Amino acid sequence: MDYTLDGDSELEAYGSDTYALLLSGDIEVMNDEGLYRCPFCSDEKDDYNKYDLLQHALGVGAAHDQQVKEKVDHRALAKHLKDDEPAKSHSPLLQPIVIDPQPPQHNRDDLFVWPWMGIIVNMPSEYVGKSANRLKEHFSRFHPVKVHHVYSKGRPTGNAIVEFGKDLVGFRNALAFESQFEKEGYGKVGWQEKEHGGPEPFGWIARADDYNAPGAIGDFLIKNGDLKTADGIEDEETMKNNKLVASLSCKVIETDMHIRALKSQYQERTVSLKRMMEQREQQLQSYNQEIQKMQQLSVEHTKTIVDENKKLRLDLQYMTHELDARSKQIDELAAQTDCDRRNLELEKQRNAMKFSHLTLAEQEYQKADENVLKLVEQHKREKETALNNIKKLNEKLHLTHKLQLDIKHLTGKLEVIKLTPGNETSESGKRIAELTEELRDKIEEMDYTENYNQDLIVQEKKTAVELQEARKLAIDAIQRFPGQTNDQADIGIKMIGELDLKAFSNVCRQKFPKDDAEVESVKLCSKWQNEISNPNWHPFVAAMVSGKESEVIREDDKKLQELKEEYGDEAYAAVTTALTELNEHSSSGSRVPFPEMWNYKEGRKAKTKEIVQHVIKLAKASKKGR
Repeated sequence: MDYTLDGDSELEAYGSDTYALLLSGDIEVMNDEGLYRCPFCSDEKDDYNKYDLLQHALGVGAAHDQQVKEKVDHRALAKHLKDDEPAKSHSPLLQPIVIDPQPPQHNRDDLFVWPWMGIIVNMPSEYVGKSANRLKEHFSRFHPVKVHHVYSKGRPTGNAIVEFGKDLVGFRNALAFESQFEKEGYGKVGWQEKEHGGPEPFGWIARADDYNAPGAIGDFLIKNGDLKTADGIEDEETMKNNKLVASLSCKVIETDMHIRALKSQYQERTVSLKRMMEQREQQLQSYNQEIQKMQQLSVEHTKTIVDENKKLRLDLQYMTHELDARSKQIDELAAQTDCDRRNLELEKQRNAMKFSHLTLAEQEYQKADENVLKLVEQHKREKETALNNIKKLNEKLHLTHKLQLDIKHLTGKLEVIKLTPGNETSESGKRIAELTEELRDKIEEMDYTENYNQDLIVQEKKTAVELQEARKLAIDAIQRFPGQTNDQADIGIKMIGELDLKAFSNVCRQKFPKDDAEVESVKLCSKWQNEISNPNWHPFVAAMVSGKESEVIREDDKKLQELKEEYGDEAYAAVTTALTELNEHSSSGSRVPFPEMWNYKEGRKAKTKEIVQHVIKLAKASKKGR
């Protein structure tokens, strides 16, 4: 084969070196599974048979778009593969190997060298002293594990040992190896008949006579193997498999018992948790009943006070009417006599004084009525707050106290059993272990309850964050749909906390000339938008709304009062509405306007289900439009 390229002698020498490395086996072409792989294509991951690898090497070696070094390497590989074809010799080492599907039978008591080994003698000179990989590659169809050259006093003897492993599959490969040589008459019998002569190699499986024979082969077999029968190895593997099956069966039984124990513990804990939940439900039901009773008593008490005030007010009105009638009668009799007139004047003065006192008394009653109502509301709020605090404290104290009592009770039992003389029997030890386990369960129950509450809180926060992110994604998706700002839609995007410019425009048209009204309305709207965004201004006060404590607009706030007095109720309503929306719907506490999905029909924030339905509706409408 010509390795030169454009007459370059250095490339010719390089190709010769590569071919020598391939021939010696320093560069491996075949792996342990008998498959071929190109040693010069680092990115090549495919396996070849010998013919396909030869075609690959010829193709790369003849290509014009490859580097010179790669072409030379692949040409050397092609030459190695061609020269390695055993068509020129009748030697079993140089002929294609055909495996007999039925290896020869053997006697039950035949002793073989284990690990299973094959012996090759009288090898051709091109294999003696060379890399053992070439022999392993040649006999790859028998799946050898290793190949060893046999040396005597440091010099190669021309013989080799082929290892086939330790299992029964390796034994069958070794028998097939021997059968390959015996078919051509190059087995052990042929070697003995030719009296250890001839140009051809011979091969057979190593047996007891080879193991005990003097010489380098016998020494190697004694050093690296033992004598065993194939049935003995099969019995050992069967015994190992039986032991493995028995071990796995025991583990399965143990695992099943452990699972049953876990199921029992799970059922016990489920019953305990169910019992705790029932007790909690009973406590909540009792608490709700007490709250309802107290609320009913409070309502009845308030109603009684209001009824009494109404009765007093009617009495005052009746007395006032009576005084008016008497005053009229006195006026009619005023003309009778001077004495009577003076008496009448005195009576009038007395009646006027009484009327003044009655009026003052009525005002005092009204003030007292208002103060009573305020005190009743304040008392109601304080009472509900106190009841809620007491309920929470009682629940925590009750649960903690119960677990502590259980733990102390169990600890006391353990101490009593341990200190009682004469209780060193196995039954007392078992009882101590049971109480110790029950005590550990109580402590774990307390820890589990705390961890469970924390998990619920974390899960609730995570769910809230996921819902908020989903709403943001829905808003972004709706903004990309054409026609999503349709005023007739029940669901749409609303800027929470953004002032209505129309309210300020209406006010400014009344206060400023037509040409300046628009500019002044924009300035005024921008000014109050900045005021709303100011975090230092907090015009809210805590109040009870529908039985819940909430923040409402402080009606006596100085800035809002000035706005109302100067620009009227419409501007005041626009600012308070924006403040209330931000206070209710801003999760971060910021007062910067932000988009939110809004149910315009019901005047509230849209639910997640309504948002999804609206997005689907817009998507269908967009498809029809296209």
